[in-house]
This record gives sequence, structure tokens and C-alpha cells, in this order.
Amino acid sequence: MKHIFLLLLAVFTISTSVFAQNNSVNEQANKVTDSMIFLTYHIKKSSDTSFEINHVKTVLAKGRIKGFHEEKELMKTGNLTCELLDEELQVIKTRYIKNPMEKIIEFVNDSGNLEKRLISLDRTDFAFRMPYNKSVKYARIYVITNSDTTNYIITKL
Repeated sequence: MKHIFLLLLAVFTISTSVFAQNNSVNEQANKVTDSMIFLTYHIKKSSDTSFEINHVKTVLAKGRIKGFHEEKELMKTGNLTCELLDEELQVIKTRYIKNPMEKIIEFVNDSGNLEKRLISLDRTDFAFRMPYNKSVKYARIYVITNSDTTNYIITKL
């Protein structure tokens, strides 16, 4: 009787530990790892109304962007739109970016008062981050215009 009890106790202990290990493996497999993508571009004026945008660098990193949302108020002429696309070029995520060619600088003027001034740049680099998942294959970026034609670049990620 004592041997049967010890045998049952051993079988129970082994089976529960195996079940617990399998359960934790399944949970880890079902978890989606949070990732984000950092994209860096160079933009320069090519004429009074058009810009030339070039991809500089892409970095994938683990982590989650807290509070990420599409900032619709930035969907204005002159600002940029970046879209993450899947294999069929369908939009997965969209990000609106304030015009990087316009910088607001603050300084103390000669009378000692704080003053703001808008500076228009001819060229600059800019970087931004977006949530990323494994179905993303391309990034498309373009300047928002009132024109019917849109010049954009697509980068394979």
C-alpha cells in the first residue's frame, strides 16, 4: 500500500510539472512580441514646390510605443505622411509628421523678451518611430499636397 501511494505521488508530480511546462510554452508562443520601427530620412527642396526624400536608415527594436495614435490634426498641406504597407501594398499603419523643413526657434531678443521665429530649411534629416509587426514589408512616405499627383518613395524593409 505504501509503495502504491509513493508511485502515485511520483506520477502525479511528474505529470503536473510536464503539464505546467507545456502550458507555459504555449503561452509564450501565443504572445505577440511588441516591436517598433525607427525610420530616418533626408529631405531637401528640389524646387519651390517640390521636395526630394531619401531613405537613410531603418532600425527595428523591441518595445512598445505608449499612446501611439494617428495625429489627424497633422494631416495638412506641407506635412508628411508615412504608411507601413504589407506585401500587397495595403496600408497597415499611418503616421502624420509635422513638416521637418520648418523649424520654430525660440530666442531672447535684444530687448530681453522671448521671441519665436519660423525658419525654413533647405534640407534636413528627420527620424520617427512607429509600431511594427511582421506583416509590414514596405514604408511609403510623401508630402501632403493639394495636387492630384503625389510623389512618394517606397522603401522595402
